[in-house]
Amino acid sequence: MRDPKGISRRAVLRGTVAGAAALSSARLARAVSDGEAAYVPAPNAAQQVLRVGAAQIAPAGGAAAPAVLLNGALPGPELRLREGEQFRVLVENGLADTPTAIHWHGVLVPAGMDGVPDISNAPIAPQQMYVYEYPLRQSGTYWYHSHYGFQEQLGCYGALVIEPAVEPLRVDRDAVVLLGDWLRKDPTAVFEALRGDGGGAPSAAPAGGAAALKMDGMKMGDMPMGGSKPAVPMPGGRPMSGMGAMALPAAPKPTAGAAQPMAMGKPTPGAMAMGGKADLSDVQYDAFLLNGRGQDAPWALQVNPGERVRLRLINGAASTYFRLALDGHRLRITHADGLAVEPVEVDHLLMGMGETYDAVVTVGAAGSYTLHAVAQDGSGQAIGVLHTPGVTPQPDRTLPSFSGRALSYAELRAPSPTVLPDGPVRTFRLPLQGDMARYIWKIDGQAWPQAAPLPIRRGERVQIELPNETMMWHPMHLHGHFFRLLQGAGDYCPLKHTVNVAPGETVRIEFTADNPGRWFFHCHNAYHLEAGMARVFEYVI
Repeated sequence: MRDPKGISRRAVLRGTVAGAAALSSARLARAVSDGEAAYVPAPNAAQQVLRVGAAQIAPAGGAAAPAVLLNGALPGPELRLREGEQFRVLVENGLADTPTAIHWHGVLVPAGMDGVPDISNAPIAPQQMYVYEYPLRQSGTYWYHSHYGFQEQLGCYGALVIEPAVEPLRVDRDAVVLLGDWLRKDPTAVFEALRGDGGGAPSAAPAGGAAALKMDGMKMGDMPMGGSKPAVPMPGGRPMSGMGAMALPAAPKPTAGAAQPMAMGKPTPGAMAMGGKADLSDVQYDAFLLNGRGQDAPWALQVNPGERVRLRLINGAASTYFRLALDGHRLRITHADGLAVEPVEVDHLLMGMGETYDAVVTVGAAGSYTLHAVAQDGSGQAIGVLHTPGVTPQPDRTLPSFSGRALSYAELRAPSPTVLPDGPVRTFRLPLQGDMARYIWKIDGQAWPQAAPLPIRRGERVQIELPNETMMWHPMHLHGHFFRLLQGAGDYCPLKHTVNVAPGETVRIEFTADNPGRWFFHCHNAYHLEAGMARVFEYVI
């Protein structure tokens, strides 16, 4: 193409490149003659360096136990970045003999950055490092954690907040509330005890004994769940934590009566129809944590009367559902799994592992207010305290009654239509199944890693039906995508990346296949995942 003066665009570009080269050469010559250091191009600097390392900690008092931490802290560093930025984090594996991998939970990343060993990329070998780098195309409350063995259970997790380019939500204060569960016993030993010899999970030992396990509600060890197919044997050599045996926990302190099965605050009719009550947990924890602290020395935040405080709630526990409430205050839910929803006010909410919610509270009169995060089985709680200036934090350690309005999925509505673009439809029916006698958890009769990939094609509308044929809850998490939760809101169905499937109930979701690669879809109960409740969606041509 030539301009009216007859000078070609190619000639202009050649001249520009030649001129830039001449300027660079002249600059370098001057630098050398003046004794200056020559200019050398450098890569983008990392916003954060995360070092994975072994430690001995006692976050809730008592005897110290082995942990796997990020930068020596529990939780790991809180990462705050901005939508539109290039995320660049260097992860160093300081473990002596165990690989690691970091997953950016809920963040839309290229497949090679997802951090799932042998699914999306290779693990980071001991004493090696890896740079995770990708553009941030979203905003919201997320978190990150190891996806190798039980390192997440051992403390390898932290919060990730992506600030929006333009913030429509006006608040006076912003705070992360990151929940966790803590074991002094080696989680690998806990898992092996759950599996037993194929004759059922062990029962709890007498008070003062060495058990770290229990079964609540219906005993499932005598009844295979989800069909009569022979169990898939667990293969050897699975990536585990690599940690040695830990000190055995003491018996838990007495708590209030066991919680009843609940579906986001309501009875679970599906579970009742199955002839028993739901089994709410299968691991007995030494403590529950809020921002890495137990209830004897809880996290506290000073706030002023009348302030609007945004609490970024993250359930980073390995296998604990939490019910949350703030004494004397309602919670205005504004975001679910990082994305905005039409605000809804509730008195309490139930959170599955891997879920996040943003709750705005308007601080009342001067005082001290306890934030309760009670384990769904009623075995304990993590607490935090919001208090006004001049008021000493006074944590209330009694278990609350959780009266009033509970959040339900049916109340979540996206602020704008989420209808997927037209395209070919691919459907899957993926029953969630388990055999508690041998502690094997399956999706559609197959236990990962001995499970066939689920093929999808780019541009397809993928629809999934998830009937839960077990007596336990399963928070199902999809990597690399958000899905529409089809809960009756029509065009305004909310977008999530993790969904709770209650016992005996069926959940339906759909997403557009627009992020090629191999993507994990699994229960976010770490012990169910390790026992096989996972599949891989694989893009094919």
